Order: sequence, then structure tokens, then C-alpha cells
Amino acid sequence: MEKAAYFKIGLFIILGTIIGALGVVALGVGTIFEKKVMVETYIDESVQGLDVGSAVKFRGVQVGKVETISLTSAEYQTKRRYVLVRIGLTTKIFQAPLSTDGMPSFMAEVEKGLRVRLASQGVTGAAYIEADYQDPARNPPLPIDWQPVYPYVPSTLSRITQLSESVEKILRGMENVDVGRLVDGLEKSLLTITKVAEGANFDKLGAQANAFLTEVRDTNRQLKEIIGGSDLKAAFKDGAAAAKTAREIIDSAEKPLKQLLADLPQATDSLNKLIKRVDTMSADLPETSAQLRQSLRRLNRLLASQQQEIHTTIDNIRAISDNVKELSEESKRYPSQALFGAPPPPAGAVSR
Repeated sequence: MEKAAYFKIGLFIILGTIIGALGVVALGVGTIFEKKVMVETYIDESVQGLDVGSAVKFRGVQVGKVETISLTSAEYQTKRRYVLVRIGLTTKIFQAPLSTDGMPSFMAEVEKGLRVRLASQGVTGAAYIEADYQDPARNPPLPIDWQPVYPYVPSTLSRITQLSESVEKILRGMENVDVGRLVDGLEKSLLTITKVAEGANFDKLGAQANAFLTEVRDTNRQLKEIIGGSDLKAAFKDGAAAAKTAREIIDSAEKPLKQLLADLPQATDSLNKLIKRVDTMSADLPETSAQLRQSLRRLNRLLASQQQEIHTTIDNIRAISDNVKELSEESKRYPSQALFGAPPPPAGAVSR
């Protein structure tokens, strides 16, 4: 019975060991045959807490693992003391279009700003590699003097290192501050303020401030009265009416003005023709003036030769005018005589 119990216990242990080994193989077979693309980066700071097998995450999603941690001087002929970290990236998870060799397609992502940096996993002290897109201008690649074996992904300083450098810059700036001079200046300023406060008449200042506030209130009240007054409203209405009238005048004058501008070239052409005619007439003016003077001289000679006859004709015209005047007066006084001949008999010659 005891031998049978030992046999069962041994068989159970053997079966358990076999099942555990098969489970480990089943769980790890995916990782063993998983396709990877190797890339490498160089870090110019301490990588304390980073180990082979540490995770590589892109925006929180694991995209690979750390395969090798070394120094650049151990792998390449260089004097630079960078930390060399080689990473195995899985092509099914990582968003960059990786190929088998990785180099041509991966360089485009690097130019877009793909960078890696060291990150910490909280208080445990363990570290991992964080990948993300950064500003290429503010995060230039580290200078190298060798040809990388795998595609090169530049790195940036970790947040802890950036914070430490910022604090160091602040401390170095504080070291250059002349604290004694700053304290002396502060004491002088406080002393000056104290003297001014002691010499100031706060009661008088308060009274002046109250008077100023009263004047401001009166001015504000007067301004409200002016704004709310009927005169200002009427002025606004008159201004609006004037603007409307001016607009109507402009609208009515716009069409004639356009017509005038349209006719202006034709008028200018006509004016030019008229000026040419005046110039032609001006050229003929001396000859015309000579002919006019000759005609006037002939007229003067004619008038001088006929002067006596002209006087006689004028005297005859005067006599005829007098006769006509006399005949007109007689016709007014004795219209029948003008019609029938002899005048009527005198009033005293009538027989009885």
C-alpha cells in the first residue's frame, strides 16, 4: 500500500511538472516566434532602473522591449560616452510603417519628430522607454560620428533630468544675485515709504478726495442731463435728416455727373476743334482788318461827297414831319373837314 501511494505521488508530481512546462511553452511560444524590428537609440544621461526586458511604450501602449543596454564606445569606434539601448519593436503594434530592414520607412517618422526618452514607473524605481512625437526643432538628435547598425531613433532628456537642469539653472541664477545689495535697496525703499507716510496729511488728502468725488458726481449728473435732453435728441434727428437729404442729393447728382463724365471726352474733342478754328481765324484776322479799314475809308468819302444832299433830305423829312403833325392836330379838332372838305359855318352867322 505504501509503495502504491508513493507511486501515485511521484506520478502526480511528474504530470504536474510536464503540464507546467507545457504551459510555459504555450504562453511563451508567441513571444519566441513574434516578428521584431530592431532599432537603437543613444541616451546622454543615467539609465538607472532600466534593464534588459524593460517595456517600451508608445503613448502608454507597449510596442516592444529593451534587448541590449551598453555603451556606444563598446560597440563603435568613438570617444562619445553615450548609453546604447537597442529595442525590439513589434510590427503589429507600433504605428510607424516598419519594414523588415526598417531603415528607409522609419526615417520618415523620425523626421516627423518621433523621439524616445527614459521614464519612471512610480516609486518602485523601475524605468522603461517612452516613445512619442516631439517638436524636432526643440529636440534635435544627439551628434554621432559613426554609422548605426540599426535604424536610429533620437532620444530626449527624461522629465526628471529636464527638471533637474531647470532647477540648476535657477540656482545658478540665484548665485549671481547680489543679495546684500537687494536687501539694502529694499530697506531704503521701506525707509522712503515710511517718511512719505509720516509727512503726508491724510485728513487733507481725504477731504480733497471727497471734493474730487463730489465734482465727478456733479459732472456725471450734468452729462446725463445733456445726453437725455431734448436738444441733443433733436440735434441727432436733424443730423439724421440732413444726412438723408445729403444722400438724396448725392444720389440725384450721381446720374448727371456720370453723364457729364461720359460726355466730357466728346466735349473736349469739340473744344479742340473750336480752338483750331479760332487759330485759323486768328491767322486770317490781319487781312480781314485791312479790308475793314479800306471799307470804312470808302464810306467816309461817300458821306463827305453826299453831305449837302443828306442835309437837304433831312430838312425835307422835317418839313414832312411838321405837315403830318399839323394835319393830325386838324383832324383831331375837325374830323368832318378831314373827311368832307370845307369847315362848318361860324356860330354867329345863323339866320333868324
